[in-house]
Amino acid sequence: MISEVDGRLIKLTNLDKAMWKDPLVTKGDLIHYYYKVAPLLIPHLKDRPLTVTRYPDGIDGAHFYQKQCPAYAPRWVRTYASPGKDKVVDYILANDRATLVWLANQGAIELHPWLSKIESPDYPDLVVVDLDPDPPAGWPQVVEVAKLVKGLLDEMGLASFPKTSGATGMHVYIPVAPRYPYQVTSRFVGFLGKLIAAHHPQLATNERLIRKRRGRVYIDHLQNLPGKTIVAPYSLRPRSLPTISMPFPWEDLEHIDPKDFSIDSPVPERDPLQDMLGMDQRIDGFMPLFKED
Repeated sequence: MISEVDGRLIKLTNLDKAMWKDPLVTKGDLIHYYYKVAPLLIPHLKDRPLTVTRYPDGIDGAHFYQKQCPAYAPRWVRTYASPGKDKVVDYILANDRATLVWLANQGAIELHPWLSKIESPDYPDLVVVDLDPDPPAGWPQVVEVAKLVKGLLDEMGLASFPKTSGATGMHVYIPVAPRYPYQVTSRFVGFLGKLIAAHHPQLATNERLIRKRRGRVYIDHLQNLPGKTIVAPYSLRPRSLPTISMPFPWEDLEHIDPKDFSIDSPVPERDPLQDMLGMDQRIDGFMPLFKED
């Protein structure tokens, strides 16, 4: 089947293939989801090198991570050449709806953009606090730690924006001016985590070893290091249910259940993350607190 998307011709294949079996979600459904959510999603992908997780035979089949744009990609798929350890990697830039549809047809379920853009690849304009509960801790504990994160950032005069991870945790974005290296933004989140864990040791931890987390919420700063990524807002997750990583306003924090956000959820009329786009907050004043951390 040949489909035209914004003037680009795309060959769509195996639209009835089951990507999830229970409930049944076909590849056609996957493509349709990314088509309809594109206006909200693309601003968070634009000019950010992209890694995708592909499941050609659905979530029960083999999968792989793809950084390099395949040679058979349409000529109109934009790429960014980034020097890797052994070779240059040509990352896909999902700057338009047609590229999203083409990726979905390739079985790309999960989208992982960089925290920096191609104009300043070594200087992220997003910082993320990754909250990951260690069982038996769960969503209620994540909510409590998120309140602490927001409270601390509010005291620092920094705006923050939450989204569900699409799994069991939460991601809190802090938009910054692209002037700090990844190592600095990572240490900044590490500083926040240590501060919260020190004052709430029964609830939160910054312990990297899983066996030492002991049922607490892990405040992960390592996702801010070079080469690391966080799943994009509105991206599907390859879990037993077709959940998505959904942004939400802080005022809804205590009223949401991340399991409620799935491929069938209504697309928001307004992106709760819209206000963070282009926001260039600065953390210079806090750097003496963590520069040696």
